[in-house]
Amino acid sequence: MKMVYITCNVSVKERVMGQLEACGVRDFQILDHAEVKNKLGSPRYDTDVWPGFNIVFLMQISDESKVIGLISKLKEFNQKEAFNESELLTVCSWSLDDYFYD
Repeated sequence: MKMVYITCNVSVKERVMGQLEACGVRDFQILDHAEVKNKLGSPRYDTDVWPGFNIVFLMQISDESKVIGLISKLKEFNQKEAFNESELLTVCSWSLDDYFYD
């Protein structure tokens, strides 16, 4: 089982949700309004000086092939669909030792 973390500019939220749907990911959590300072682009602190903010997607996926497909689609998003560096996704995944829902 893997935990997948995606953070992105709120401007691409709907497009990322489309990628998740296309990859068959139906269960995820969204953390709204994350203030960020990324490696690329301007900070997004949701202020007059630094407008904008990020959102965070978190998902637990048990099917390893689904994770591989999702990561591939998200890399493709960064290469072909992001209009500029402020729309690039930051994505990481790691193994989960425990996960329960009861």
